[in-house]
Amino acid sequence: MSVKGVRGGGRSAGAGRAGAASGPAKAGGAGFAGKVDRAGSLVGPSGLVGSSNVGAAAAADPVAAQVLNLARQLKAGQLKSRDEATKKLVADILREKVRLQSKKLTERVVDQLQDDPRLKQTLERMWTRAEAEQE
Repeated sequence: MSVKGVRGGGRSAGAGRAGAASGPAKAGGAGFAGKVDRAGSLVGPSGLVGSSNVGAAAAADPVAAQVLNLARQLKAGQLKSRDEATKKLVADILREKVRLQSKKLTERVVDQLQDDPRLKQTLERMWTRAEAEQE
């Protein structure tokens, strides 16, 4: 009988755990929301704390820093065209973010960027903006 009582107690404790889990979650959730609200006031629209300077925001983003670096190389003549710079940017992003180095995948991504008019326009705007920051 005592073994059966232990197992039976486990079932009731399981039901009690479910009720107990919802209780602290409500109390903890309210306390957590207050902390998020206070910290949220420090974060600007870009998601960076105290980002009043646009140049500082670009340097904080590794992809934007890479774009600026490639724009410098374009201006200096180290890269022949924006297409070559785009290929290098895609290859760098794949290597850093996805930990993958594939010429075929890089070519496919670049082709998709060039084929889609909306993405191509965004890409051109990105290169223009990066070149303008160099001046």
